[in-house]
Amino acid sequence: MLRDPLSSGSGLAADAEPAPPADDRAACLDLLSEELLEELPVDAWRQLFLGPGYDGIRFVQETSTLVCCEPPTPEWSETDLRTLAARFGGCVERYGARILLAFARPRAALEVAMLLQRTCPRRLRSALFTAPCLTACFEVGGESRRLSLGDAPATVRACADNAPPGSIHLCAATWRALGPAVLERHTHGALVTTEYQGDEVISAFITLAPPPRADLSTFAGLGLV
Repeated sequence: MLRDPLSSGSGLAADAEPAPPADDRAACLDLLSEELLEELPVDAWRQLFLGPGYDGIRFVQETSTLVCCEPPTPEWSETDLRTLAARFGGCVERYGARILLAFARPRAALEVAMLLQRTCPRRLRSALFTAPCLTACFEVGGESRRLSLGDAPATVRACADNAPPGSIHLCAATWRALGPAVLERHTHGALVTTEYQGDEVISAFITLAPPPRADLSTFAGLGLV
């Protein structure tokens, strides 16, 4: 399986800030332990937290753009997704009922989300969320892993779950980071809608035109199909 960019000292970790203070490390380890208890087999968890891998666990503070979406199967396998994320300087953090990917650059996150939507015949629910993240970096089963901790993963999952099928939800920070020029260039043929609070954009949705076999009434009237 492909090792994520962190293992070669590049990718998301390039602009990472110093690790949290030493007195916070215990709390970070507790948080990581709870997260991985739900994901790893007990033997793998014991190997990480009770074996030599424990000393290699480190934590970094970095601003990431997280992408959450439904699995784009069968068109994309787990190996395909890991390879795709790595090509855009990111990685797959979780693979299951919801896919969680992390990227240093919001534009890379958008490109991957758009590509998955356009190549999957199913109408995926997706979301992008840009925020400062506490990220755990560790090795388990002989492979390098990274995992965003705290509220950000839950927030992006909730946004994806509430997005209409075939749409990509953008949080306000992602919208601002991308900017109008990048959005226009990478959302050609899609419907982009924004939600405002006063004069400020608080969220946006990118909705791709449905496949030819689907009901085209919404997009036909807009000249998008």
